[in-house]
Amino acid sequence: MTFNAFEVIRDSLMEELRQQGFEEPVSVEEEGGRFEMMIAADIAYGLKYDKKRQQFELRSTTLDEDQKPTKWRSLSVWLFDESEGTRSDAESISNDFLEVVRGPKRMAVVKKKKGKDEDRNVDPTFFFNRLVGIFPEIRDEINEERILYGQVRAVTFAKEKVMPKCEDLAKKYKDSSTMQKLCELFSDMYADGDLDLRSVLTVSILNNVSEDAFLAMKDKLSDELQLDTKYTRKLIGKKIKPEKKKKEKKVMARLDGKR
Repeated sequence: MTFNAFEVIRDSLMEELRQQGFEEPVSVEEEGGRFEMMIAADIAYGLKYDKKRQQFELRSTTLDEDQKPTKWRSLSVWLFDESEGTRSDAESISNDFLEVVRGPKRMAVVKKKKGKDEDRNVDPTFFFNRLVGIFPEIRDEINEERILYGQVRAVTFAKEKVMPKCEDLAKKYKDSSTMQKLCELFSDMYADGDLDLRSVLTVSILNNVSEDAFLAMKDKLSDELQLDTKYTRKLIGKKIKPEKKKKEKKVMARLDGKR
């Protein structure tokens, strides 16, 4: 291999992150591979290559008063074999990581703005990319969706691909850290999501899981999402009739010009 995959991905990330006010990357000691951290104000991104697992991982965290990382959260994971991976493979990974770091830019840097409709600008695609950290197989399913349809069909993808995974996780591992992570992601995305994403979360996913699965998730969701699902789940199985169009009053013109 005549190129350094880590540097290709890191340099691509930094080109974007510099524009967001991030400082130059610093090396962090961590077993099993190479890890570098990029800091801006009270947040940070981390790029790691795990030699044993042969994977790149993009992480994020908030910083404490001493500018030390708190709890790292995995944002995206990609497999990469140093002996076989190509530069094109590395560039594909960097493009995915770029999608992730550009999302928080639209979110006004890690939830600094919340609550107003005009600040809810995170879309379903960003949410699906975040799910890769919980369900790694979704990455391939997203790519397949784009190849077949030229885009990710948000409602269909959520129902057919995401919902069954959430159902299975809630039933088999309801008290796991992964279940907690999923519910936290749901809550964060609902708080910052646009109307399409909020609908995907409530109607396409949470309205389609079983009652047992929903109860396993409910207490782990934010108060806002719990309140809204209280009403949206009442619509399960009901047909909502479209609003009837009001009859338009027709005004006939007379030949003499009077009405």
